Order: sequence, then C-alpha cells, then structure tokens
Amino acid sequence: MEEFLTLNNQRGINPNTDLLVEDRLERVRQIFKNMEEFVQKSGSNLSETLRLVVMVADMDRDRPLINEVQKEIWGQVGPYPCRTIIQVDYLGDDFVEIDSVFRVVAENSDPIEFIVPERSFTPTGTWSLGIKTDSHIFVSGMRGINPENEKLVIGEVPRVRQAFRNMQIVTEAGAGKITDAIALVVYVTDEKYLEVVEMLQKRFWAEKSLPPITINIVTALNDNDIVEIEGTFTRV
Repeated sequence: MEEFLTLNNQRGINPNTDLLVEDRLERVRQIFKNMEEFVQKSGSNLSETLRLVVMVADMDRDRPLINEVQKEIWGQVGPYPCRTIIQVDYLGDDFVEIDSVFRVVAENSDPIEFIVPERSFTPTGTWSLGIKTDSHIFVSGMRGINPENEKLVIGEVPRVRQAFRNMQIVTEAGAGKITDAIALVVYVTDEKYLEVVEMLQKRFWAEKSLPPITINIVTALNDNDIVEIEGTFTRV
C-alpha cells in the first residue's frame, strides 16, 4: 500500500522569524524550502512531489514567479509535478498559497513515471500532464486545449468536452481509465459552467458510478479560461 503526504495552505513564512518573507520571489522560494524540510523529516523529498495546487492573488503577476522557482528546483525542462494554478479572491495578507501531495518511498517502490501521451497537448508551464505511481495516476488540471493546434477550443460545451478528453488521453496513456477516478476537482470561473461539466461527465462515465467531486468557483484561470479539471485515479 502506497503512502502519501499532503500539505495544505503552505505560505512563505520564515521559520526563524515566523513572518512572511517580504520579497515576492523569495517568498515563493521559502514555501518550497518549508515543504522540503517537512517532507524530508517525513521520509520523502521534493523529487516525489506528485501534485501542486497553487492559489495566487493575481494570475498574470504571480504565475511567472511560480514557474521561475520550479525551474530552479526541477530544472529548466523538468520533468515537473502535476499542477493546477488558480486565482482566488482572498488570501488574507498574502498573495500565494500552495497545497501539495508527495509520495513516501518504500523499499519496493518503482520510480514515479511521468506520462507523456503522443496524442496530447504540450504543458503550458512548469507542470507535467500526469504522473503514474505504483498504484495511482495523478492528472494535472486539464483545460480544453486542442492537441492538434495547442489552442483552446471555442465554445463552452466543446471546451469542457475537450478537457475531459484530455484527461482521458492522459489516464489511458498511464494504462488507466477515466472511469477509475477516485477524486475529481473542478475549478470554474462561473457557477453556470457546472451544468455543462455535469452533463459531459455523465457521458464520459456512462453507466459507471461518478467519483467524489470537489467544486471550486475561482476568480480566474490561466489564459482567462472557464474550467479546469484535475483528477486522481487508481490503477486497477
């Protein structure tokens, strides 16, 4: 049985002063330093990072900082953890918080495998489409990007459908199925898109039972998109 560590609402607080680091870039670096210290004490390390969920106050301003620090940690070309990045309307006195999932490596653990489907689009930043572990598949927040031209599909229903198709492509490339989902998180910029998500999800799952779903209405997504869907799947 694989073991995972979850860290939520990590902020760039200097442990020596218990204060937020002033410089924005240094504050992002501090978040990852704090993460690294925790996971190492728990028997893991940053190379076993499976998923990041990054919450920012301003997508255009803050996303490049996240990308820059991730390149410092994982290299200019990665491979990187799965990631979803969202803009939210309130972070108190801060501008960034990060949730994360890590794997605890056992003696018989195989190396994590980064999923790179031939039929999918290219990640738009410092993130991988999917990661396969011994027992699970983690998929980044999928958007309605057409793999044939790397552009967002026009139209609400076609775009959400493409997001589910992209998720299906990634899970199948990891030798899984979209209906093996054990958890989905749906991010939308307006509640009106939830009806479209629900309709299309029922088509993809057909007669299969729907997995647990968490819904978040956010201020903005990358590229001013309308929906992003991330998933965790069991390898049956």
